[in-house]
Amino acid sequence: MTGTDLQQTDSTQMDFDPAAAWGALETETNEASGTVYKKPPKHYRPFADAAERFITEAQQTKRFYTGIPQFDAEMRGLSPGHLGVVVGYSHSGKTQLVLHMLRNNRLANIAYFCPDEPAPLVLTKLTSLTHNIPARELEEKVGSGDREAITLLRQTAEEEFPNLIVFDKPLTTSVLNDGYKEACDVWGAAADINIVDYVDLVQGPEVVPQKFDILKSFVSVNETAMWAIHQTSRSGGAEGKAMTISSGNYGGEQHATMMIGVRRKKSALMAELAEQRVKQLRNPTDTVAQKIVELEYEMSIAEYTLTANVVKNKRPGGALVDELDFEIAMSTGRIFQLADGALPQQWLRRNQPATEPASTTLTEEEELWAA
Repeated sequence: MTGTDLQQTDSTQMDFDPAAAWGALETETNEASGTVYKKPPKHYRPFADAAERFITEAQQTKRFYTGIPQFDAEMRGLSPGHLGVVVGYSHSGKTQLVLHMLRNNRLANIAYFCPDEPAPLVLTKLTSLTHNIPARELEEKVGSGDREAITLLRQTAEEEFPNLIVFDKPLTTSVLNDGYKEACDVWGAAADINIVDYVDLVQGPEVVPQKFDILKSFVSVNETAMWAIHQTSRSGGAEGKAMTISSGNYGGEQHATMMIGVRRKKSALMAELAEQRVKQLRNPTDTVAQKIVELEYEMSIAEYTLTANVVKNKRPGGALVDELDFEIAMSTGRIFQLADGALPQQWLRRNQPATEPASTTLTEEEELWAA
């Protein structure tokens, strides 16, 4: 291209008037009457509009945080227009992680869509989590008419989570859209977060990507934020193995702004232990026997843990987060982050009885295990 060509190209670009072009694009003429109508754009938005949207998002003070410091430092909260996904196998701890988020956002406006769990079950779990009372004990006390337990249940719904609205009906697009609008009317404000538990229960499309299309559209149209729980299958990887960006079972990884993987190391250890036991039956060796002992020890620890990591993070400047281990309080469902190399307190209580008197000053976690 010659210098003259460049000058001609630049001149053509300078003569282009975006406003005039848009004015022509947004009109149509009725041939019978000759009337010119303005028609709203279906897809076009001026690129300059992106600046205003980013300014609004950057100044958004009510982002929804997970309550996990390492995750929140990199994802910097989920804000309107973004879809986050919590992915893992069945019984991997996904719901426990989401309930942990709720516990750290008690006063937030939350629309919780959970068609596979009735609202009373959600309330029972949150009561157990919040007040550190074993779920079995809570049910027995309420069942026997214990006034204190019944008051605790009501207090959790009315005072601890006053803005939580649970939709436990089959998850159709009308329930999703109408339920959200009704929730906003009740709050007199927009949602801080919407939660869908879980994606496969979205009715209509048969394939996962199309279900995510519905959720992504909902987030975009309503300019709201959502965490969606997605249950992957064996086609997304080996159960119990670390979650990756491809663990979503052909859905979610393309739609999500953020993705958290959740797994139980116990599942992977069980599979490996079964394999080693078969080897020992076929050809007994000291090496295999020792491996079995090691796996049984690791499994006894993993019985009380779940592991989570950030596998996708599109927040500018945000990084992924390597796996973090959490202890699950088996009686209440609470989760607590474990320090590197630390053993679960429940495992220690069972396998290494304390020989020294307990400290008179206890942390929240220590109070849990002292109960």
